[in-house]
Amino acid sequence: MRPTMRPNWFSSALERRNFAGLTTDGALYFIALTFLDATILIPLFLQHVSGSPLLIGFATAIRQLCFVLPQVLIAKWMHRIPRLSRFVFRTYLICRFGFLLVIGMLLYNSQSPWVLICFFIGHAMFCLGEGLIQVPWMELTGRTIRPQNHGKLFGLMQTLGAAGSFAAGLLIQRVISHPEQFPYPLNFLMMFTTAFLLLFCSSLSFLYVKEAPRRMELPADEEKKRPEPPRSFAGTLRTNPPFRKLISIQMLCGLHQLAMPFYILYVQTMPGVDMNVVGELVIVQIAGGLAGGLLFGVLSEKFGNRTAICWAVLCNAAVPVLILLAGQQGAGSWREKLVVTAFGLLGVVGSGWIGFTNYLLEMSNDQTRGRMVAYLNLCIAPLSVLPIFSGELLQIVSYETVFGIVLILLLVALFLSWRLPPPTTIRHRRGERAVRSDRQTNAAPR
Repeated sequence: MRPTMRPNWFSSALERRNFAGLTTDGALYFIALTFLDATILIPLFLQHVSGSPLLIGFATAIRQLCFVLPQVLIAKWMHRIPRLSRFVFRTYLICRFGFLLVIGMLLYNSQSPWVLICFFIGHAMFCLGEGLIQVPWMELTGRTIRPQNHGKLFGLMQTLGAAGSFAAGLLIQRVISHPEQFPYPLNFLMMFTTAFLLLFCSSLSFLYVKEAPRRMELPADEEKKRPEPPRSFAGTLRTNPPFRKLISIQMLCGLHQLAMPFYILYVQTMPGVDMNVVGELVIVQIAGGLAGGLLFGVLSEKFGNRTAICWAVLCNAAVPVLILLAGQQGAGSWREKLVVTAFGLLGVVGSGWIGFTNYLLEMSNDQTRGRMVAYLNLCIAPLSVLPIFSGELLQIVSYETVFGIVLILLLVALFLSWRLPPPTTIRHRRGERAVRSDRQTNAAPR
């Protein structure tokens, strides 16, 4: 009797091993982010401690700036890092332990102004660490996971993370909805401590990830005459229109940061909205993240990354539309349905990176990947200060004005996303040969 043949996703034992390690690392990371949510929990914490919209915008700016700028710098030093996996693990341990500062201060004296200082130190260290490892993490993924498995990897990672986040959201909902049982600082102490433990487990899981040697692809005789792709930022933009469009779309979507931290504050100003509703929105947003992981994973694998990007931008644009419509409704079920749908889509938007990341990985190779990631983040970096600007702007104009401006910018991004070419077309135009799916490019030494 012939044995049943099982479909094999992987070309080597190394790819199978790293697929498991990277999925575990990413899933635990996404669950931890549930307790550090930048659109609900962090604004609520800072509102309780300081009551300043400016500090809420400042926290969001730190999150983006410390995440983006290190990627620009680390890309230039990638070739000098002998072991990328070791670098990522050590950065995890150093930077993620910063949250112990705010945990310790909440235990020691929760009313001290040092709580705010320790929070921003820990928050900055965490975001800085995530920025430092982003390019090496993507490089490890690009080296050891074949392009046809990228959609499976990121989709499974996001889906498992969202499933765990849903369980975490039930805990968060109970804590937020019952302040008499979980008063300050116990409520935020529970959240920050759980986030730290999950991040620590995520760091340990990365020990399972192993490196592959850098692949040096030898060109064919007719390809040796082709000029090398430009290394400068201006040259890359000039010779690579699809990459230029991708940057424009991501920058316009990044402008959504003007409004994201303030949706929850705007909703709280609506009559009939209390902390019970806020707790429900946490669950809805997490459920949206679960649906988004499935949606963009399937879209990326079945219909292509361009389609996934279009749907991600469409979901972004729908959020301010629903929030503005909810603000025009009277108290009742229609308002609640619109708000719930908006925060559900906000969770879906959080998974939209799958299409963008896969598109960039597919249009680049081992020689250009790190440089293109750095250039992309160099353009996004200035957007990091926008939440501070919007915090000041809200003292002059209304929430509705800010949300309307964001909506117009997102509609422009939606138009540009329709004009993106498929990444396979880009590679054929550059004259790059397709790599066979059965090629053992990532085979581990035996």
